[in-house]
Amino acid sequence: MMVVACVEISKEKLQPFIIFDKEIEYNSQVTLYPVKMQDILSFQQYQQSFTVRKNAVFHEKEIIKMEYLDFIKYACRNIQLAQDYDMPFLPFYYDFAINMLQLACGNNAQIEYNPSTLDFTINGFPITSSVFDDLRKIIILQNDIDFDIDEFINIDTVNALEKAREFESKKNKDKADIEDYIDSLAVALKVTGEYVSGLPVRKFWRYIKRINKHEEYSACRSGQMSGLVTFKEPLSHWMTGIETDGRDSSLIADEEAVRNKIG
Repeated sequence: MMVVACVEISKEKLQPFIIFDKEIEYNSQVTLYPVKMQDILSFQQYQQSFTVRKNAVFHEKEIIKMEYLDFIKYACRNIQLAQDYDMPFLPFYYDFAINMLQLACGNNAQIEYNPSTLDFTINGFPITSSVFDDLRKIIILQNDIDFDIDEFINIDTVNALEKAREFESKKNKDKADIEDYIDSLAVALKVTGEYVSGLPVRKFWRYIKRINKHEEYSACRSGQMSGLVTFKEPLSHWMTGIETDGRDSSLIADEEAVRNKIG
């Protein structure tokens, strides 16, 4: 295993472990495992606590200056803050974060916290703000959560992206929930639901995307070979990359916007 506590945490550095769904040893006391599909519903809820764009959403300089762990401690049970920003689950993000770490570290990991300060340890190792940022980044990369903690997006962009997602959701009449995807993968791979439940979340979605790309390629290739269909651009083979960047990079702001905001 790889000890990463003193190593730059990036997708490139972690790639040898991510592609084969191996555990990542942060240090001798904290090891992070890929989350399995059996916990997908909890995972989808808990990941909200890792993906708040606090420097874009919140206006208070005090919050913008906070480290991320300090922010979710501050938000814990803060009903007024949740009401001010229409974020009903915000007071529970601290709990979500602890539960996410428990999922990633495994049931045998001992997470203990001080109810007064909300400071906590994993297997006796104190989780500071910088350590939390490291663990958060590893979990995001390890489980392919669509979020870059080093990227700043201004509030106008956040709102525009949310509206775009809502529009696409309303426009798409062929909706599918997580059970539909599980069923589809089981049928496509000719495996059982039990097999799918044991898949890492990241690998599950990669299989879904790969199968979809294979089906699209096969249909287009058949049409092309029949002579009934022509394409302006060469077909992208189904084995090529499935990573996509759906964000408009022209809308992404840099850290200077934050500095101007907090003075």
